[in-house]
Amino acid sequence: MIYNDNHESAVNDFAQQVFIPNQIVTALIKNTSQEAEDFWKLLYYSQPDALTKNNLTTKQKKDMIWTGQTEENKYHVFYKPLIGAALDTANAQTQIRLYRTTTNPTTKLSAITNFEIDLITNEKESLVRYGGYYVERTDLMETLLLSIINGRDIGIGVGRLAYDKELSRSCSSTLGINNSKTFYGRSLVLGLRFMSAETDKTACG
Repeated sequence: MIYNDNHESAVNDFAQQVFIPNQIVTALIKNTSQEAEDFWKLLYYSQPDALTKNNLTTKQKKDMIWTGQTEENKYHVFYKPLIGAALDTANAQTQIRLYRTTTNPTTKLSAITNFEIDLITNEKESLVRYGGYYVERTDLMETLLLSIINGRDIGIGVGRLAYDKELSRSCSSTLGINNSKTFYGRSLVLGLRFMSAETDKTACG
């Protein structure tokens, strides 16, 4: 709902965009493909043989989400960009961080919203056994993540969440997060065309 007292022309309503990171995580939790199960195992288990471990339960996945607790090192899923000091320790866990970075209007009724997904791991946990080889953990996590959410309808916005330069020039994958000592990670940016259903209905009469 828009409260700008403008009764003459329709504008975009951005109220729902704050829920998009939650919708992405919900899609990951509900997805029952082996790719999704492997993604959660890479996030949860620190050992190189993480993919041989048991699949996580829905409760285990939900319990990994940080909801404001003081002690962050027990959690793996965050809706904020700032990395806590706990990742400086050798026992720090692998994390995923999701948040909106930019919203660029294309018209008064439409915008392209970009979301960054950071995959971060401690350097002691960097390798994992996959397909008969040792591969870099966050590289594999990003590959699995794209197979699950790229092109997915997450129930908000118009169209689908996409890794698509034609949709947004901001879409990219970059290995650049680190403290030059104990942790590092990569950033994945995806785009979504955002137009609220209410505004769309108004615009179409």
